[in-house]
Amino acid sequence: MTTRIYTINRALVVPLALNAVLLLTVLVLTFIRTGTAAERFLLAAALVPMAVVAVESSLRRVAVSDSGLALTKFFKQRALNWADITHVGALSVRRKVYLVLTTTKGFHVLSNAYGRFGDLVRDVLARMDAERVEEGAREILEAAGENRMNIFAAWIAAALLAAVAAMKIAS
Repeated sequence: MTTRIYTINRALVVPLALNAVLLLTVLVLTFIRTGTAAERFLLAAALVPMAVVAVESSLRRVAVSDSGLALTKFFKQRALNWADITHVGALSVRRKVYLVLTTTKGFHVLSNAYGRFGDLVRDVLARMDAERVEEGAREILEAAGENRMNIFAAWIAAALLAAVAAMKIAS
C-alpha cells in the first residue's frame, strides 16, 4: 500500500514564517526603541493571526492511500474512506482552484496552495468512480496550475516588514 503525502507549497510556507518572525522583530524593536502603545498593539494584533497562519500552513497535510484520504489541519485530523466520498467537484475563482470533496458527513476543500496540486488531483480522481465526479471538474482541475500570486504577495509583505525593521533599527 503506497501513501503519498501532499503539503502546502514550501514557496508559500517560507515567506509566511518569515513574515511572522519579522513582525515579532518589529514588535520587539518597538520596546527597545521608541514606540507608541498603539504601534505595539497593532503589531501584536497582526502578529497573532500571522503566526497562526504560518504554523497552520506548515502543519497542513493530505495523505492519499489505497484506503482513502487523511487530512491533517491545525490540531485536527480527518480520515476519509473512498466509499464515504459521494461527490467530487471543482471551483475556480481567478487563480485559486479548489477541489471540493463531499462526504456523507460534510465536505472538505483542498486548494491549489498544496504543492504538486495536479498530482493530488490525479490521485483523488483516479480512485473515484466517474459518476461521482462533477462533469466539468476534470477540465477545471487538469488546467489548474500553482497559484503564484499568494507567494508573490507574501514575499512583498516580507520585504515591507524588513524595510520597517530596518527603519526601526536606524532610528
